[in-house]
Amino acid sequence: MKFIMWKRYYDSRIVTAEQAISSILPNQSILIAPLSNEPQTLVEQLIEQRHRIQTSYIYTMVQGSRCKYASSDCLPFFKIRTFLSSPLLKGAFTEGDCDYIPINMSKIPDWLKHKEIETVLMQVSPPNEKGFCSLGVSVDFMKTAIQYGKNIIAQVNSEVPWIFGDTAVHVNEIDSFVVSNRPILEMSPKPLTDVERKIGEYVAEIIPDKSTFQIGVGSIAESVLLNLEHKNDLGVHTGTFTDGIIRLIEKGVINNKYKNLNKGKIVATNIFGTRKLYDYVHNNPLFELYSVEYTHDINTLSKIQNFYSINSALEVDLTGQINAEKFGSYPIAGVGGQMDFIKGSQASPGGKSIIALPSTAKNDSISRISKKVAYVTSLKSEIDYVVTEYGIATLLGKSQKERMNELITIAHPAFRDELRSSNITV
Repeated sequence: MKFIMWKRYYDSRIVTAEQAISSILPNQSILIAPLSNEPQTLVEQLIEQRHRIQTSYIYTMVQGSRCKYASSDCLPFFKIRTFLSSPLLKGAFTEGDCDYIPINMSKIPDWLKHKEIETVLMQVSPPNEKGFCSLGVSVDFMKTAIQYGKNIIAQVNSEVPWIFGDTAVHVNEIDSFVVSNRPILEMSPKPLTDVERKIGEYVAEIIPDKSTFQIGVGSIAESVLLNLEHKNDLGVHTGTFTDGIIRLIEKGVINNKYKNLNKGKIVATNIFGTRKLYDYVHNNPLFELYSVEYTHDINTLSKIQNFYSINSALEVDLTGQINAEKFGSYPIAGVGGQMDFIKGSQASPGGKSIIALPSTAKNDSISRISKKVAYVTSLKSEIDYVVTEYGIATLLGKSQKERMNELITIAHPAFRDELRSSNITV
């Protein structure tokens, strides 16, 4: 009988994409599921109906998205608010109504509880025999969005893998379903540069055997994973992981044996990579995804022994302040989970925080080790190590002058004399 009840509800709520988006009234707030779980069919229909939906606010994290809603044809109709930006939003920032919300990932669920969101666009797997769908490769803040959103529209996609953890959503929590089976968004790793390879080597030196680490996405993260192959008994608790994790699992480097929390499990809130990765994690009990309220919470992270956070940055100044958001007139990244994980590593018994970045930008014309950062994302007092292709700067417990010397040593040689002449004050 229970099967018949949920199945009847589900079947009665299946509509076309056009019908589903037609339920959105003009001038509403719309939350789009982020990263690889962006519901592409729903987004395309949203764009198709942009003239009717005019001046709606779109909230999301755009990294990984194709940002079709930020095209010049859409800018007169959509006001974009992003928790995590992307270079693909440059046109929207300069030509349209686009703004960035600097907020720690762990706090987005609380923000949603107090922000009126009329419509939530999301993507799920087909329901199982009990009527539960999986959020698949991205949990993030979607559980809270479903709870507090007024109109929940789900793209049901058989390409979405089933992941263990807290990813299940019952069909009764969703207002309408659009069946659309299509490849979910992928990210293929790019060839590593010599600079990125060297940075990965130095970061790997810091990570001890039997520790648990957090790492992001991008070329430096891939290089770090590549260089961890000689380590032993590592664990993973992170925001997002990519294909590079597979190799370390198969080599026995990552076995989560010494994790004292979620022992034996790789824990994250997002998975972003290729179809190979999505197939690998499907119904694989090694992996568990949870909301950022758990994965990024300092109470969770403080319980993990020897927790190492590995994050990147746009620039670091000579005091150790970190800018991971803005370089120029508009943000190209965001706070994300950086401060959550840095603070978590500081609260962890034996934990350390690492910032890794190339020493220069724009073909060696700009030093990323700067006199003063343009935008402060993370505080100098929270950073243990800064790594570039020129080595490791150890900042923990160092005085201001000692920090300057450490950081100048890992700056590009062409900028070291200029940096030495700096008169930096706190």
